[in-house]
Amino acid sequence: MLEAETKLIPFRGNGPYCYSNTASMLLSTIGEQVSPQEMEAYTGVGLGAFWLPREKLLFFSSISNPPDLGITRALHLLGIGFEEKMTSDPGNPPLEQLRSDLTNSVALLGPLDMGFLTHNPLHKRMMGADHFVLAYKFEKDGVLIHDPEGFPSVLLPFRQLELAWRADSIPYRRGHYRYWTHPRRIRGPSSDELYESTLKSFKEVYLEAENLAAKQNLTIDAKAIKTLSKHVKQDKVSPAERGFMVFFSLKLGARRALDFASFFGSRNPELARMKEKQAEVFGALQAFAVQKKWSGVAYLLDQLAQVETEFRDALFSA
Repeated sequence: MLEAETKLIPFRGNGPYCYSNTASMLLSTIGEQVSPQEMEAYTGVGLGAFWLPREKLLFFSSISNPPDLGITRALHLLGIGFEEKMTSDPGNPPLEQLRSDLTNSVALLGPLDMGFLTHNPLHKRMMGADHFVLAYKFEKDGVLIHDPEGFPSVLLPFRQLELAWRADSIPYRRGHYRYWTHPRRIRGPSSDELYESTLKSFKEVYLEAENLAAKQNLTIDAKAIKTLSKHVKQDKVSPAERGFMVFFSLKLGARRALDFASFFGSRNPELARMKEKQAEVFGALQAFAVQKKWSGVAYLLDQLAQVETEFRDALFSA
């Protein structure tokens, strides 16, 4: 049983929210104030989970709704029109097209490969990690960007831009050099309409993931979480696997869960409480994983899987 309703305490702080931060910046340029926390929920990226058996990594996100699709999903829900561009030719970066677009708009670029973002002193450790930034001015030697990793107004040289923006090592990329630009309000959904359409979108994310998993024999959602639990119980967690958990996936899972809880709020207290419970389990997992208390990690993962099942079932009953 879930505990009686208590007031949700929202989280404010640093974290790997690159696409939500950047999409929020994109909309702010046309006077639309949508917080990164709200944007994260609207994308639906943080729903479900999927297991990568070769890498032995668990992502607490949807296998069918990666960040680039999530950005587009969120903008549509919000009633924002935009231009989304990409190219299939990795040898032809659209620099002149970007130059033209930046004369009267900004551009959300991504996915980028963080390993090529040389303004970040840790970039060499981040090869193959996906990222999103806001480009706002074309210069002689590169493009000025706001990098939500904590680097505002940095110049990204053209060669580094091309290498990062090609995204050759980003598994979910669709083509190369993707970006969103010229945002504009085309619809004004009421709060009720936005809530209902987002709820429908969440259900679509789950169903699309289930269809994809069935076709490709993928392990997702509660079953994926239990797969990691079984792996942890064998006490063979590698340093890379532990690092992925303690530096990225667990804290991100907790933050996303709280943002989903805020989205549901008083409209559906049951779903909000489940997401708040998930956040608390993620927080406990973070502490245990850092301390290498793997029996506790396994126990909490089983709890997390149970809450994930309950949330999915309650969502489809909403």
